[in-house]
Amino acid sequence: MLLERQKEMNNWVRDWWLDDMYLKVRLPLPINSNPGMVFPRRHFAKMDEVADLAALYIDDLLDYKEMLERGELPQERATSREKGQPLCMEQFYHLLGVCRIPEVGKDRLELPQPSSGNVDSEELVIVACRNYFYPIPIKATDRGRLTAGEMQAQLLHVLVDAAGAPPAPRVGLLTSMNRDQWAMAREQLIRDDNNRGNLELISRALCLVCLDEAGGDRGDVDADTNALLRAMHGAGTRYHSANRWFDKTVQLIISSDGTVGMCYEHSPAEGVAVIRLAERALARAEVSDRPTPPPVLLPAPQAMKWNLTPDLMKTIDTAAREIDRNISDLDLRVYTYRGYGREYMKSCRTSPDVYIQLALQYAYYKMYGHLVSTYESASLRRFRGGRVDNIRAAHSAALAWARAMCAADTPPPPEDDSQKKVSFNLYGKKLELFQEAARKQTAIMEANILGHGIDNHLLGLREAAREHYGELPPLFTDPTYGQMIQFKLSTSQVATTVDGTFMGYGAVVPDGYGCSYNPKKDSVIFCISSFTSSNITSTEDFQQSLEEALNSMKLMFQNQNRKVEN
Repeated sequence: MLLERQKEMNNWVRDWWLDDMYLKVRLPLPINSNPGMVFPRRHFAKMDEVADLAALYIDDLLDYKEMLERGELPQERATSREKGQPLCMEQFYHLLGVCRIPEVGKDRLELPQPSSGNVDSEELVIVACRNYFYPIPIKATDRGRLTAGEMQAQLLHVLVDAAGAPPAPRVGLLTSMNRDQWAMAREQLIRDDNNRGNLELISRALCLVCLDEAGGDRGDVDADTNALLRAMHGAGTRYHSANRWFDKTVQLIISSDGTVGMCYEHSPAEGVAVIRLAERALARAEVSDRPTPPPVLLPAPQAMKWNLTPDLMKTIDTAAREIDRNISDLDLRVYTYRGYGREYMKSCRTSPDVYIQLALQYAYYKMYGHLVSTYESASLRRFRGGRVDNIRAAHSAALAWARAMCAADTPPPPEDDSQKKVSFNLYGKKLELFQEAARKQTAIMEANILGHGIDNHLLGLREAAREHYGELPPLFTDPTYGQMIQFKLSTSQVATTVDGTFMGYGAVVPDGYGCSYNPKKDSVIFCISSFTSSNITSTEDFQQSLEEALNSMKLMFQNQNRKVEN
């Protein structure tokens, strides 16, 4: 059945994978699905500077969209493993103007229609400020696109208008709900023509620009962690969580206190496309002149008006309680390990990604005495429409090495040569097991990116069986299969090039960890998450175990080097 499906489709697994990974998942998007991305902190001396930066970002996103419409996006190619092979660029076209629409049982994606190179199509952005939503046309067929200065004037009006307005209805909180609950609330909303028109504008807008007020930082965590929390969920209903539309693929966030970042809805694209978009906008904003004030002011943007029934108001109150409860349950830390970075890992003749994945296995084993199913995304862009498969780092070779590393500590350096040999042999055995685990990890990674991973294949067999038989064979109802797809360690390498940028996300199971990592030259940025409601996990303890693991690994290599020198 899969072979027949392969003949008929460009990508036989993508639709099933998208449903399974995102569209059929009913959990709320904030924390559970949408990653947050932090940009370098800014200092705004006055309100105009907030509008300046937002205008420059919007201007660049519009440039990017027009570049896509002209078909000028450079073709990327693989840099290793079948080097030079072209990579699918589809995800880059699924960022701007995209929105996830809630429906009972399964959501759908609204993608922009192909423009056939028409760069004169109308474009708008939605600006969120103090929980109001302002549609701003940034390009029209009759007058062309706004200049950065005209956008700045429109944004400045929004900041002033929202500041003087009464409290807004917190409609944005509906997008933070369980997907079925939000789908039912949306059905109530669109019974009103005005509300339906608002939702259509939000859906087709280029992106959402969230202009936040100051506030929302917690006193018990550092600045990096606070910035990521605000990017992921808005810091709660007392602060910015209602000033969001979590269904929108790209939400740029600019706060008057200098916190800047992005929240993105994950289903249309992987992080590599989002980071490319964001870092381009960041780089261009750094070198651009301040937007020039327009000679003539355009008509001022008007905030959306919503017609809300008493039932919808109650639903919004429920949504507020739920997101605040979910936010209080999130245990997240941004942790920068400064002992060494990717250059040292390379000097150990190990891929930094492989090195860090094994460090995560070692850290988990140190805490719990066993390994668990681990998810690491593997890009399938070598295939048309390819998204990801799963590099499984919890294998027998990793277990053997982690067990050896956690064995009794090597005795202190003895006096006689025979004891020294025993000491060196212990380190030599650990290094030998590490190298075997690294070879296994590399082989699994290569198999995945070349299309030979197991998870997508098993998913295809499961869904084909479901469609053909109406029920699942015992393979997919066995407890072992259930355990295999419960990812208590959900990880990914999220590399950025701009200093001060990083991305993080929540754990994917109640008793698990989420851990993104960003290898820098001499450090590694980890974003570690778990849930306080679990009595099994602890983000602080995992951070400590990870630090100890990375230190021990360096000691392992140093002792081997001493042996060579002797």
